[in-house]
Amino acid sequence: TYMTGEPFQVNSGVFTRNGSHVSRAAVIAPVQSQLQEIPNVIGPVVFRDNSAFAIPAVGSNGAGRNIFTSPSYWNVDLGFVKVINITERWKLQFRTEMFNALNHPNFDNPRSASVGSPTFTSPQFGQTCCTTVAPNTATNVIQTGESARVIQFGLKLQF
Repeated sequence: TYMTGEPFQVNSGVFTRNGSHVSRAAVIAPVQSQLQEIPNVIGPVVFRDNSAFAIPAVGSNGAGRNIFTSPSYWNVDLGFVKVINITERWKLQFRTEMFNALNHPNFDNPRSASVGSPTFTSPQFGQTCCTTVAPNTATNVIQTGESARVIQFGLKLQF
């Protein structure tokens, strides 16, 4: 499975439009959202710092809605089945299924991360730490939606 990232917006953290809602941040320099490591921060971030953003003018909504894209998502699920004929009528099926077989972490956008914020005035701005997005197949198999590799085995006697 491969999916492009979800769109998200960077918020200003202040009420600038009629005092009714938090406005989006103004973008004052070219910036791209991409996963990167920076010193003294646990986990990847989507923006190196908040220097490309500013509080918009009073009465303004700031930059456009959902103009950034979160990291893409990819996952590999595998399954192997071996059928052993015991007799003409009796068969034994052995099955191995792996969810997130390559154990690849998929980081969420700052809006949904456990530690992270899409608000540029926040100390956790742009962070995507520390939990990763669980593959939807693993969510269907286990109640918790485990994001790490999951392997299960099955044995079935057919008659």
